[in-house]
Order: sequence, then C-alpha cells, then structure tokens
Amino acid sequence: MKNKAEQLQKKMADYQRFGFILLAVSTFFYLGLVLPVEDKNFIQSITLGIASTMCLGFTALMYNVVRKCKTQLQELSE
Repeated sequence: MKNKAEQLQKKMADYQRFGFILLAVSTFFYLGLVLPVEDKNFIQSITLGIASTMCLGFTALMYNVVRKCKTQLQELSE
C-alpha cells in the first residue's frame, strides 16, 4: 500500500512537470503568433495557433490525470 502511494506521488509529480512544460511551450507558440514578423504568412499563423491550442489541450489533459491521481491517493490514505 505504501509502495502504491509512492508511485502515485511520483506519477503526479511527473504529470505536473509535463503540464508545466507544455504550458511554457504553448506560451512560446502564442508569442510567435502574436508578435509581428514581416516574413510570416497566413499558413504559419494558423500552424502556430493550432500548435498553441494543442499544447494547451494536452496541458489540461495532464492536470486532469493529476487530479485523478490525487483522488486515488486520498482513497488510499483513508
């Protein structure tokens, strides 16, 4: 039981790190979309927007997994 709790805590920490990294990457994509660049065309803007949105979606997915791990950890501790 203690081993499973430790595994859940490690899993939560990993998914939180993944979520934070994806959030940072999404921010860079968004900055690339917003900042005016002379050579940027419409296709590049769409690509940056889609990439930013996808990273935000995966961030939400990671934090959803963290939330599920927290509930499992609370059930184990009871």
